Order: sequence, then C-alpha cells, then structure tokens
Amino acid sequence: MKVAKSCSQCRAAKRKCRAGPTATSACAMCVHKRQTCSLLAGLNLGRRKLLAAAGTEGATLKEVSDAIRDRLVDLYLELIHDKPHTFFHPATLKDRVQNGLLPDAILFGILAIAARLSKDHTVQGRARDFFQVAKEALKKTIDEVTLDNVHASALAGNLCGIEGDPSGESLFFGVSFRMAQILRLPEANPGDDSITREIKLRTYWSLYMIDQWSSAGLDMPRQIPDTNRHSLPMSETEFWRLGQGHRTPDVLARTRQPGLWGYMVILARIFGKIQELHRQLANNRLSDAEAEEYTRQVALQFQDFSHTLPLDIALTRDNLDRHAKIGLGSTFVALHLGYNHYSTLLYFHYLDSTHTEVSNQALFAARCKYHAAAFSELLSLSNEVAGCEAVYFIVAHMTVISSSALLHTLLFGEPDELPDTRKRLSSNFQVLLKLKQYWPDVNSMITRLFIFQEACMLSTDRVYVVDKWIVKFLLQHALPIDKNLRPPTTHSLAERDRYAEDALSVLRTPRYEQRS
Repeated sequence: MKVAKSCSQCRAAKRKCRAGPTATSACAMCVHKRQTCSLLAGLNLGRRKLLAAAGTEGATLKEVSDAIRDRLVDLYLELIHDKPHTFFHPATLKDRVQNGLLPDAILFGILAIAARLSKDHTVQGRARDFFQVAKEALKKTIDEVTLDNVHASALAGNLCGIEGDPSGESLFFGVSFRMAQILRLPEANPGDDSITREIKLRTYWSLYMIDQWSSAGLDMPRQIPDTNRHSLPMSETEFWRLGQGHRTPDVLARTRQPGLWGYMVILARIFGKIQELHRQLANNRLSDAEAEEYTRQVALQFQDFSHTLPLDIALTRDNLDRHAKIGLGSTFVALHLGYNHYSTLLYFHYLDSTHTEVSNQALFAARCKYHAAAFSELLSLSNEVAGCEAVYFIVAHMTVISSSALLHTLLFGEPDELPDTRKRLSSNFQVLLKLKQYWPDVNSMITRLFIFQEACMLSTDRVYVVDKWIVKFLLQHALPIDKNLRPPTTHSLAERDRYAEDALSVLRTPRYEQRS
C-alpha cells in the first residue's frame, strides 16, 4: 500500500503538505491555519516514522518533557515577554503549545531564551541546543511569509545577540522586518478577531522597538520608519482578557488608553532623535549652540511625556507594588528603566566640561547624573520587590551606560557625591554579575566599562571629550569597542582612579586581564 505524503486537508485544498514542527504534530499548513490535521488523528504513521528517523541527533535535541517545556514557557512569559518585545497573547500561546500547534522555530526559540533563566543547571545547559533546533526549523520554512515566521526570526535575532553574534542578529532581524513589511503589518485582515489584530499591532511595535535598538547597536540603517498612522498597544490586562473570536469595534480600538507598551513606543520615538543627535555630534555637523538647542527640544519631549503619563503609571512605590500584584511589575520597571536610560544618553555629551560656550552645560550634566542614579536605584529596587525583576539581556547595556556616568562622577565629581555614587556602582555591578550568569555576551559589555575608565584616566584633568569613540560606546552595544588613546593622565586623578579600581575590582575576570 502506498503511504500518503500529505494530510487530507492539504489534499482537499490541492496544496503542498510540508512536514510539521515535530514528527508527531500537525503539518505546517494546518499549524498556520490553526485547523485540525489528519496527521494528529493517527493517520500516516509511516510518514511520521520517517520524519522521526530523519536524524537521531535532531531527535535527541528535541527531547524535552512537557513539564520542563511548560515551565520554560511560563518563565519566558514572566521574565521576558512584554519587556524587550511583546509578540503573543499568553493564553493563546499556551494553548498552541499544549496542542502541538506552535512551530518548533517559535517554541524552541522561547525555550532557548527561557532555559538560560532556569535554576536547573541541566536545563540551562541545553539553551544552545534549543537554539539550534529553532534555527534549523526556521531555515526549513524561511520562504514562507507568515506571522509565525516573523516571530521566529525575531526570536532568532534576539538569541544571536545573546550569543554575541552581531551578523546573525542583523540577518534574522532583517528577515523579520521584511516579512512584516510584506504582510503589511499591522494592517488586519477582515476575518481577524481582536486577539489577532492586537498581536499584529504589538508585533509591529515590537519590531519598531527592536529596529531602534538593533540599528544603533549594530550601526546599521533603520528599516521601520517613524509613523503616527497606527494606534498604540492596548492595556496589557485588557489584552490578556480577550477571548477567541472577540471583536472590538475599530472606533474603540483607536480611542482607548494605551498600555505600558504603548508608552514604551512613545519613548522609543524619542530615542530615535537621541541617536540622530549623537550621530551628528560625532560627524561634527552641529555647532555647540545647535547641539544645545537640539538637546533642549528633546528634553521638552521628555518633559511632555512625564506630564502626560497617567497617574497610575507614574513611577511611585505604590504603583510599582500594584503592577507587581497584577503580573506587570517587570513591564512597569522596563518602562521607567527605559525613560532613565534614554535621558542619560541624551545628556551624556555634557559630561564633557570643555563645552564652555554652552550655557546649559552644568544643568545638562547634572541631569545626566540624576538619571544615571535614578536608573541604578530603580534597578536595585526591582530586585527587592517580587515580580519586578529586570533580567532581559539589554538591561546589561543600559546598566553599563548608567555605570559609566556614575564612574565619571567617581572620577571627576565633587567629594560629597562620592559615597552615594560608590553605593550605586556597587549595586549596578551586582546586577551585571547576575546577568552575566544568564547571557554570554554580558562579558563584552562589562569589558566596555574598563575601557571607559581607561579613556577617562587618559584624558585631561576633569575633562572628558565626547567624540566618535564615545558615540560608538553609548549606542553600538553589539559591536566591539576599541581603546580610546589619549594624552597621559594628570597626577590629581590618581587617587580617584584608585576609588574606581576598587569599585571595578568585583567585575574583573582573568578574561579581561588577558585582553588588556
């Protein structure tokens, strides 16, 4: 008897039936259409056996118990999702996992990220294997332009960044961006229910955010332009409550209050302007007066953001506790960490005290120090309040920038600033050591701090000159940073440098000593 090579649904529709995400799941098309596949009913056993036998090593890599799988999906939703990206409706995601309807490229991408956060060292050690499975699964369907593949490619890009592979990061993010553009995201189809519509919207804005960060980090042109055409993501709790088949009238979707992620998008737009400021500074396209006015205009946008932020989203301890209780503590923290990080970047230029012609130099430098300190204090608090932990990968880069401004204060600040600065640096460094346990490329980010310290010590007394090197330091976090060679240090910095060395000693590793 001849074994059928396609499921009954694909045969009836006269379409190609591709292998499913696992040897015992629905075919790829049925997974995409979210329909019952005859393969799940026990038919075509011969085909599934052939698929299962296709590679012993591949089968071994895919072996993961349902309990571990579900625990890792929960961990991903708790610590990662809705922070650096927001792709999924939690209940729908879990349902697809339980019913074998989630493609391997997504499932194992999620497992690869979450495994690094697992307290089980055996599971943690399988993170790279999970990533390998995800990549291989994605490569098999890379020519299929689907929302699932948009998500799978974005997860793969994140994983490449975690591993310190900027080329792979840029490649997979590029695939995700282009597929999203081909699908005309976030435009909805007539048959889309409210969940699907919001997933498309959240995916679009997640990619917008990723593009902002990755284009800066990789020094690449942006792919997704700024726009006000699309509404912002709805409240997270409202989104979670949506049921399958529910439809929200378009007029309500356009007028509702945005959720936490909506405000993250607003901040990301401001971040784009900060990037442009630094690029123009690095290329000497702005005079001191022009740069000061540019900075003032962006500062007004931050001021407007703060003033229009709803009272229940403002950064207060009560709001932090309330968001933690409803499962949004880490997302709330992510919003306000981003605000302080972007603000630190905006004013970092003015730590350079040679800007004697800039009337607001002292004010802007003080604001840089303030936001670097505020970032540090919020990050420390987030580790003390259950449900507020910030452990996603990009937190490491933001912590390095905060630490750099604090380190500058330690070296060049006033004596009364030193005690609190030391405490904040110590707190930041503890976070970096913690993140280093999860994400391999945090080591390279820590190295940047030592290089920054050396650059400060090789500058003239109480002066740090901002140039192309510092722009690369601040923004291009995915690329290696070279040492910044300057004239010899002055003697008056020697004592402060001992303070810095003492603070940084906790981060020193044999790896850095060898590179130095």
